Amino acid sequence: MDLNKRINITSKRYFKYSLWLIAALTLMCSAAISINLLDYSFINALAISALYTIIINFVYVTSWSKISKSSPNTMTRFYLAASALRLISAALVVTVYCLISHDKDNIRDFALLFMAFYIVMLVFDSVFFARIEKSYTLKD
Repeated sequence: MDLNKRINITSKRYFKYSLWLIAALTLMCSAAISINLLDYSFINALAISALYTIIINFVYVTSWSKISKSSPNTMTRFYLAASALRLISAALVVTVYCLISHDKDNIRDFALLFMAFYIVMLVFDSVFFARIEKSYTLKD
């Protein structure tokens, strides 16, 4: 199988797995809200966290696909830059939410839920792409 086809399959698999993971996290939080383990105020935080994660994962995998096809030798720089940009965009989202919301409890709830989504996706990305890079180097 040629490299472009493997990259396309990998990017589709990444997006599918990440959507499943986001759906699972969202359903777990929704279930916790429905049985009153979490307060109803978590709904906005849940929606923003899930939407941010979907958008950022789409941008990430699209960029990964294009860069790995055009210049595979720069992938280590891509992983570093993409992680830094993801961190900056996450900090920006939390800051904007803090500026918009005036209730300290809502800000705390949002930050905790958002960080949970962020950390889970960070671990997922690390494990997924470490395995991919390892398998690509073994096959080459």
